[in-house]
Amino acid sequence: MRTAALASLILSLGSLSAFAAGTITVYPEHAQPLKVTGAQTLADLVTQPQLTQSWWPGAVISERQASAVAQQQHQALLGRLAALSADEDADDAAAINSVRQQLAAIKVTGRQFITLDPDSVRVSPGNNVPLEGDYSLWVGPQPTTVTLMGLVNAPGPKPFTPGKSVADYLDEVSRLSGGERSYAWVVYPDGRTQKTPVAYWNKRHVEPMPGSIIFLGFAEHTFTSSYDDLNEQILRSLTQRIPD
Repeated sequence: MRTAALASLILSLGSLSAFAAGTITVYPEHAQPLKVTGAQTLADLVTQPQLTQSWWPGAVISERQASAVAQQQHQALLGRLAALSADEDADDAAAINSVRQQLAAIKVTGRQFITLDPDSVRVSPGNNVPLEGDYSLWVGPQPTTVTLMGLVNAPGPKPFTPGKSVADYLDEVSRLSGGERSYAWVVYPDGRTQKTPVAYWNKRHVEPMPGSIIFLGFAEHTFTSSYDDLNEQILRSLTQRIPD
């Protein structure tokens, strides 16, 4: 009886361990997805041999339920922009529609803002978080571009140039109606954001990393109070963007 009870306990613990482990679908760039099962902690995932060539500053990991929320929020943002453009005329409406089209072209996910660098995960126990549930992980090599988005006339990827500042990249495009003139936002590949002075009177030399987004938002008080917190909502979507 005691042996049978012990065997039953071991079986139960084994089942609990399997239940608690995460299942991760890995999306390498230009390759077929991989499935990683039984990963109980983040270290079990980021130390997988097939991921050794990944550029971790740009990797994105998301959780299934959080992804559903992020996608709903993104769709609501697109709807909000459509409604705002319908209330404006000519250049203003065209500028808002440009931003909407840019955002409609991206896909978002429920990004988990955690450290993915294998060395940091191994060295610091606090970074080795448990994995439980369904996750997606996007990995790839270091990008060679930065992406301009927002109220600019030529959005899209631009070649990354070492030493080139945010203001330098913006000097190569024109601002659309309602665009902020004094500040831009950098969305770094790891999801961090930084508000950056870019006008002649406050310009500061800030260099984006490869893979960053430079977002030129709506200027404050340009339109009505209906635009309050719009830049924040756009930045939330940009931090949750699935890498190209």
